[in-house]
Amino acid sequence: MKNIKILAAGLLFSSLISACSYNPPEPAEDPTNPRTPPVAGTADFSKYVAVGNSITAGFMDNALYLEGQRNAYAAILAERMKSVNGDKPFNFPIFGTEGGVGFGGFATVNGASVPVGRFKFLLPTCANAEATKTLGLTPGPTIPGENLAPFTGNKAELNNFGVPGARSYHVLIPGYGASPTVGNPFFWRFASSPATSVIADAVAAKGTFFTYWLGNNDVLLYAINGGNANANPGTDPATYGPNDMTDPLVFGAALKSALDALLSTGANTKGAIATVPNVTKLPFFQLVNAGLTAGGANAPIPFNLSAAQAAGLNAAYSQLGPAAAGVNFQAGKVNYPVITTATGLRHLDPTKDFLTLLTPQDNLLAGPISACNPNQRAGWGITTPIPNQYVLDQAEATLVTNRVNALNNIIKQEVAGRNNRVALADMNIALSNLSALENTLAPPAGLFSLDGVHPNPRGQALIANEFIKAINAAFGSTLPPVKLSDYRLNNLPTP
Repeated sequence: MKNIKILAAGLLFSSLISACSYNPPEPAEDPTNPRTPPVAGTADFSKYVAVGNSITAGFMDNALYLEGQRNAYAAILAERMKSVNGDKPFNFPIFGTEGGVGFGGFATVNGASVPVGRFKFLLPTCANAEATKTLGLTPGPTIPGENLAPFTGNKAELNNFGVPGARSYHVLIPGYGASPTVGNPFFWRFASSPATSVIADAVAAKGTFFTYWLGNNDVLLYAINGGNANANPGTDPATYGPNDMTDPLVFGAALKSALDALLSTGANTKGAIATVPNVTKLPFFQLVNAGLTAGGANAPIPFNLSAAQAAGLNAAYSQLGPAAAGVNFQAGKVNYPVITTATGLRHLDPTKDFLTLLTPQDNLLAGPISACNPNQRAGWGITTPIPNQYVLDQAEATLVTNRVNALNNIIKQEVAGRNNRVALADMNIALSNLSALENTLAPPAGLFSLDGVHPNPRGQALIANEFIKAINAAFGSTLPPVKLSDYRLNNLPTP
C-alpha cells in the first residue's frame, strides 16, 4: 500500500492509554500435527521470492526503515521456510536506520526541514508547538528521515521485490525504476537496470516458490484521498490519474501476466497469492469517526447548538441553494458535521461516511483545543463544510467495496485455473475479522502502525501466519506458524 504523505490530524487517543493487558490468540506450533516435524510437502521452498507493494517491503509508521523491513511478513515467512529449505537466505534491499523515508517530501522537525521520516507518538505540551495543534496522543513525522539512496548490495541475490506505492500493473512496466524522478524511486534504488520491470527482476531471481500480493493500491489511493479521483477511468492505465481506481480488466490482465511469468521459472514452481482487503475497514478510515463519537454525552460530536445558532446556520446555508439541501441544523446535541460530497452538502452519517485520518481535527472541533492555544478552531463541519478530500462518503465507500470484491473474484478465478500451483490466502476475510481491539493503533492489541494503513510488526506476523495456513493447506507442508506475542506493538510515550 502507498504511505500517507503527512499526518495532519490530531487523534482523540485518550482511549489508547489503557492499563489492561491482552494476550493475542496464538496458533499451535504445528497446525497439522504438533508431533510432526516441518516438511515442505509438494512445494519447493529452496528459493523464495516475494512480489508486492509497501506491506511486502515492510513499510510501516509512514516510512521504509530497517526494523520494518526486518519484520515484513515476507521476511517472517522466509524464516519459517528455513526449517525445510536448509536455512537458505532471504535477502532484501536493506534501507534506513531509525527514521527511514516515506513519500511526501519534507517535514519540519525541531525547526529544521528534513525528509519525511517515520511517525512516533507525541504527547501534547505547551512547550511543543507541533503537539499543541492537536488533541490527545498524536502520530506525527517527528523522527528525521533520510534521503533515498541506491542499494549497494548484490541486486542479483535479492528475494524481496516489495515496492511501496506499486499497483498491479506497475510491476510489469519496463523502466518503472528508471530514476528517482521517473517511475518509482523505491524500485529505482534496487532495480537491476533502468529499463527493467519489477516482474522481470523477480523472475530473474529464479524462485522455486513465490508470494504475490498486489491490488491494495489499486483501490486505496482513491479511498485515502476521499474519492477525489476517477472510480472508472477506463482500460488504458497510461491515462490514469495518480489516485484513480484500477479497472478490473486492467487488474485481471496484469495479474495473469505476472503469474504466468512467476510460474515460468520451473515446472514445480508454486506460489501463494493474497486477496485485497476492504480498505474502508482500515484504522485510517475508522479512528477519527470512533474518536469523535466516543464518550456518549461528552463526545465531541454531535455538536450541541442552541435554537438561535441552528437557525442562523440554516439561514446562512440556505443562500447556497440546492447544493446545501441536505443541511439542517437543529437545537440540541444532535448536529453532525456538514460534509462535501459529489452531490452536494449534507450532514455526516458516522455509520456510513468516513472522515480520514488526515482530517485536521483542530479545524473541526467546537470549543478550545487546549490551554496552550484556546482559540484554535476553524469551524469545519459547522460554518465551513469539511472538504471532500477528507471524507470518504457512503457512495464512494460503496464504490471501493464493490471494486475490492471485483478484484478478489478475479484473484480467486486465477487461482482456480492454475492447476493447484497457487495457494489462496484470503487476507480480506482475515483482516475483516479483526476485533475492535486489534483493528487500531493502540496497545494492548492494535495491529496497525501509526499511519493507520500498514501493519506493525505484530500485524505483519499475523499476515505471515495467514500465508502459512494457506500454503500448508494447499501443498501439504507443515511450516510452523509464528508466535504473535514475539513481535512488538506500537509504543506509547511516557510523560
